Amino acid sequence: MNRISLFCAISLIGVTGAFSQDAPAKINLDDPNLVFVSDSVIPIPLEIFASLDKLGAQDWGRQVESRDLRVDTNRSRTAMLFGLVVSEGFIGVQAQDKESVRRLGRDVLALAKSLGVAEEVEVHANAIVNGAGRGEWEMVRSELDKTRQTVINKMKELRDDELVALVSLGGWLGGTEALASVLRDNYSEEGSDLLNQPDLIKQLKTDFNELPQRARRGNLFTQVSMTLEHLESLMRSDESGAISEGKVIEISLATRNLVEAIYES
Repeated sequence: MNRISLFCAISLIGVTGAFSQDAPAKINLDDPNLVFVSDSVIPIPLEIFASLDKLGAQDWGRQVESRDLRVDTNRSRTAMLFGLVVSEGFIGVQAQDKESVRRLGRDVLALAKSLGVAEEVEVHANAIVNGAGRGEWEMVRSELDKTRQTVINKMKELRDDELVALVSLGGWLGGTEALASVLRDNYSEEGSDLLNQPDLIKQLKTDFNELPQRARRGNLFTQVSMTLEHLESLMRSDESGAISEGKVIEISLATRNLVEAIYES
């Protein structure tokens, strides 16, 4: 099974405006630049993420939310929550919200402890907290990505492949929720193309359904499966080449409901 580093979607937010204006608008799984390594895909080069410039200036501060973190013994939920928290860190950086990023840096460490990788993550978490306090946003972005990659590498080392997939799922979900929310508030046909991800969502759904039953047991994971099925029908452009405003609203609601369920379950 080809697992995709779906966290790359949130990097759309993290580096907007930093790279080439010739970046493609969406992720193409047939892109020859994708590199397969041990059944994983190295994220597409960051230049692709400059495509968010299509949205123009946005109030990213509206996407920053303060949610209570509850850590339990369900490692599958914790893995998804870890991906979500890191993605929210990127959103906080985009908004240059010092307090939210510092809080999320501490949350990252708490989740890493629950996953048994605190020692590997602690240096990055401390750098996130300290860098946010100093407003060193480029460095914080780098440390957020290093945190994500460190956890993924450790999970691979421990042969916890299902946790790798769920960390990536959480990251993709957090980024998609924020992107859909921005488009819901300021819809444009051109911007909606960023949600045109039929191949990506199909692969994501397939990977999730192929996880062992023990990794996706319970009501939360039933909701994950149903949401992915719903999103697959929504994240496809119509005859005009756009995703309608109505579908954008549905994507926003579906992803937000799932994010809240992951936090609250």
